[in-house]
Amino acid sequence: MAQEASTTSTEKLASALAGSLVTSLLMTPMDVVKFRMQTQQQHSSSTLCCQLSTTTPKPAFCNWTHPITHNSGSRRTMRTPKNIAALHECALGYTRQPFVLRGTLDGLYKILRHEGAAALWKGLSPVLVMSIPANMIYFVGYDHLRDTIRPYTSDSDHDYSPLVAGAVARTIAVATIAPIELFRTRLQSATGVHDYKYVLQGVQNMVRQSGWLTLWHGLPPTLWRDVPFSALYWMGYEQAKQRLSVINPQWHPLQVSFFSGVLSGMMAAALTTPFDLAKTKRQVDEGTLKDRRMMGILRAVYKQEGVSGLFRGLGPRLAKVAPSCGIMISSYELGKSFFAQHHAA
Repeated sequence: MAQEASTTSTEKLASALAGSLVTSLLMTPMDVVKFRMQTQQQHSSSTLCCQLSTTTPKPAFCNWTHPITHNSGSRRTMRTPKNIAALHECALGYTRQPFVLRGTLDGLYKILRHEGAAALWKGLSPVLVMSIPANMIYFVGYDHLRDTIRPYTSDSDHDYSPLVAGAVARTIAVATIAPIELFRTRLQSATGVHDYKYVLQGVQNMVRQSGWLTLWHGLPPTLWRDVPFSALYWMGYEQAKQRLSVINPQWHPLQVSFFSGVLSGMMAAALTTPFDLAKTKRQVDEGTLKDRRMMGILRAVYKQEGVSGLFRGLGPRLAKVAPSCGIMISSYELGKSFFAQHHAA
């Protein structure tokens, strides 16, 4: 508590800022893989790569239909030998599979091979714009709320202030950055040549059609995911930190913070993965979902893919969230410790 008392709110904000920068730079590739896995289609062997279109007496065209392998809706005139061969494939109903991500390492490898290293950090700018203010609100707000409500939410045996403070702080942070979160999700789930301009045009069209409030249409599923995650995370973190300090008294406080963050983050991330899947599907939807409510999306996924479908993307989610939690909380605690020592000197 001495450290808390000697650390100002500005210094806590600076600590959260540094932690956000480090975490975003290191963990964005895992986010990209997770979004790709959650939004990729389950293609069958009968998926048509293209459809033949002929208009006499004009030349024949091949309308490419696959949005990942080809530019959707493009038409190629069949004049060169290469294009004639493509027309032949099209006329025969030739099928071509896109690359499908089958796991975290497989996703990293395939995206790196087919799209280049830059694709793994796609959306880093909105990630930074989003995560920096969100984490500053989230971590500093959590510290303040926890200390304020602790006298009212604890007894001699249990302290529930982390549960309540985590949920409230996350609600405020998520509502603040929801429009940036929506843009980031659509950008990172886009494949191939779909870049900032393409995604931004899609968001602008969505606003023109449905109004500004549509920028927050991913807020309810995000709250479904983040509020229970945050409540579970902070409760687990405080408990793990107490127990690890007793089990390993020789550990440095930053070691305790890091491993407590990893363990609690892993548990909370695993339990809230279905909500994360539903949030992603809703934010990238372009009118294909029949029921856009949280429970409706989850029911549809369960009906089509079973329980395993609800946890699609669990691997990259854990690979991203667990170390992210460890890095963020230990960086935050390191910053507070640095400022506390500076004041003591």
